[in-house]
Amino acid sequence: MMKLMKHRLHRRLLNWILAAAFVIGSAIVSPGTALAQDEESRIYDARLEGYPGNVRLESRSTALMWLLLVVLAALCVGVMFKNARRTHLD
Repeated sequence: MMKLMKHRLHRRLLNWILAAAFVIGSAIVSPGTALAQDEESRIYDARLEGYPGNVRLESRSTALMWLLLVVLAALCVGVMFKNARRTHLD
C-alpha cells in the first residue's frame, strides 16, 4: 500500500515538474519567436523585382470563404436528408 502511495506521489511530482518546465519554456521561447516574425514580416519575391509599380493584387475579397461556407453547409444539410433505411444493395 505504501509503495503504491509513493508511486502516486512521485508521479504527481513529475507531472508538476513537467508542467512547470512547459510553462517556463514557452515563456522563454515566445519573445524570441515574436522578434523573428518582425524581421521576416517583409517577404521579398524576386519575380516581382524591377517593375515600376505595385504588381501585387490586394487580397481583400472573401468570396472563396463564402463559397466554401455554402458548399460545406450544403453538404451538412444534405446529410440530414439521407435515407436511414437505405442499404448498399439499392
